[in-house]
Amino acid sequence: MDAGAATELVLALAREHRLPDVDVLVTREERLTLRVNRGRVEKVDQSTAQGLGVRVVQEGRSGVAFTERFEPGALEKAFLAARENAQLQDPTDVLLADPPPPVPDPEGLGLYTPALDALGAAELAAFALEAEAAAREADPRVTAVPHLAVSRDSGWYEVASTHGVKYRQRANSVGAYCQSLLEERGQRKSGNASWARREWRPEAARELGRLATARGADLLGARPLPGGKLPVVFDEYCAPGLLGMYFGAFSGEAAQKGQSRLKGRLGEQIAAEAVTLVDEPHRIGGPGSRYVDAEGVPTRTLPLIERGRFAHFLYHIESARKDGKASTGHAGRGYSSGITTRSHNLVMPPGPHSLDELTALEPRCLLVTELEGGAGCNPLSGDISIGVQGFLVEQGRRVQPVDAMTIAGNVFDLLRDIRAQGREYQPNLSRLFIPPLLVQGLSLSG
Repeated sequence: MDAGAATELVLALAREHRLPDVDVLVTREERLTLRVNRGRVEKVDQSTAQGLGVRVVQEGRSGVAFTERFEPGALEKAFLAARENAQLQDPTDVLLADPPPPVPDPEGLGLYTPALDALGAAELAAFALEAEAAAREADPRVTAVPHLAVSRDSGWYEVASTHGVKYRQRANSVGAYCQSLLEERGQRKSGNASWARREWRPEAARELGRLATARGADLLGARPLPGGKLPVVFDEYCAPGLLGMYFGAFSGEAAQKGQSRLKGRLGEQIAAEAVTLVDEPHRIGGPGSRYVDAEGVPTRTLPLIERGRFAHFLYHIESARKDGKASTGHAGRGYSSGITTRSHNLVMPPGPHSLDELTALEPRCLLVTELEGGAGCNPLSGDISIGVQGFLVEQGRRVQPVDAMTIAGNVFDLLRDIRAQGREYQPNLSRLFIPPLLVQGLSLSG
């Protein structure tokens, strides 16, 4: 049975059991990944995952269940399990969404390229081997290319309900990751580079390998700086990497559970006046773009920070009703899970400066080009403690590579201490469109 027939069968069961509030999410994902080492393909992984999740809302109670088998017996079992689970839950004030007004064809969001689905193992292997060769040839100090993988992903999801909602969207992409290891005078450094697109560019393989090696070479000779405070510039990769750990604070559900420091702060100044952050669900090519969320609610552009002021929480249906509001279209869901809050594409408008211009705004600053884990970062309190690598910049010149440094502070202070923004976003596929940031007030320790 195909996915469409499986969905119709579940909705027919809802009508048969006189349950007017039932919705279905069906997803399918395919991935082909190759790893290479020393000029040969070391591993090939090919996987397919699909499933159907059912939600039943009955007498104010919501229950979910799922199946990965699209057979009548398995689908009926999942439906009955969702109904039984609803009877066991505490009452929730959930009303399923009515059909959205006509929305544009999701193909217009630019998330799917048919030619990518035709890529096979041979093309991916050639790309990976070329990238590895380029990484090794780029510098005689390369001792290994310990990680090199290339993958192709493709998938789709469909939302349908007894209220007449029906929305289907597909997406695919191709990406690669390369890590080069270099050694000089007993010091070892690794350089990392990634590449992710919705177009196939075999020539990007050599660019990827050379970039990974160049980044590692730039850090040879790195040493820590004395502790203290120094203006910090996070590049277009590190700025979204750091801030992205804390954006869960904009979830209305998190605030209701006491897990957001933004609770009760709507309208307050939480960032520098020049800072704006917008969730853009209709951004062409944005990985989080969609016209309808996982509950069938239409999506819309929503400002979270406007000129430094906290403007909106993100809500799904249930969390919105708890606060006496309407859903903002930010429901996320996997076929095997319940509803969560999910942003789409978080966009901070770029500033006027190139990265070099941004670092030249201060006589002396630390340019951060690598984050080392996030174990010391607390999304609830906003505390930041994270290892970094990068460069000491004086009068706009990179004068010393830096490593073994930890930056510390709090993300809510960081937002207020943003002094300038760059104009580039990272070129790879990401739901976070955050430019380079010049920040003051962070503490550094070696």
